[in-house]
Amino acid sequence: MQQSDSIILDLDGTVYIDDHIINNSDVEIRRLAKEGKSIYYLTNNDSKSTDHYVSKLSKLNLPVNENSIISPIHVMIDWIKQNNIKNIFILGVKELVDEIEKKTDVNNTSDNPDLIIVAYDKELTYQKLETACELINRGVPYYLSHVDIFCPTLKGNMPDCGAIGILIEKTTGKKSINNFGKPSDLMADYISNILHKEINKTVVGDRIHTDIELGKKLGADTVLVCSGEYQPSTDKNHIMKDTQIFDTLTDYLITV
Repeated sequence: MQQSDSIILDLDGTVYIDDHIINNSDVEIRRLAKEGKSIYYLTNNDSKSTDHYVSKLSKLNLPVNENSIISPIHVMIDWIKQNNIKNIFILGVKELVDEIEKKTDVNNTSDNPDLIIVAYDKELTYQKLETACELINRGVPYYLSHVDIFCPTLKGNMPDCGAIGILIEKTTGKKSINNFGKPSDLMADYISNILHKEINKTVVGDRIHTDIELGKKLGADTVLVCSGEYQPSTDKNHIMKDTQIFDTLTDYLITV
């Protein structure tokens, strides 16, 4: 594995769970930042805005700025601008809707939208679901913000965007067109555009099907940690070529 100029870190299950840093990973992250490494924080959780993540990571004493956060929100914003989308119905929290409306010219409306975005909506109501399904039944295409079925918390796993997407698909009989999160091509393209291709990259995460798969698409080195979803005792059948496995993020970072 080559020395990386940029280290892209998954958050939930890798850097922290809820507000609890895993195994003092913050110490090593600060060290690497001081040594000149570019640190990026990668999340599929779009129930919180970019400003929220900057504030949260700052309070956890991690080196962070707005440009070091990568989430489906940024991929959505970039995609909306590129495709000149004007009207969208967003199934998402107010923070997500506000950030998209602030950074694009899009109008969040259920009145003849061009498409629907189904996100990790922790403010979900039956009325929102009913409106989305009505629009989909009329032929409006929909996208998921990401495909994660659950989000890890200290209270156990909680329903995530993928679970909401399954509910809508089962109800309408129609599949989503695409998604904006890990490990989609849309997110891979977005990250490739913000990072120079000549820079050596490493992606670290706790999920094979999102973090590691995305890293492979980026041509990055990949590191899998056992502090979140991935557990060697239950995932013995997964053989990952060219992916290092460590107990925690700290165990990997001390080798860098």
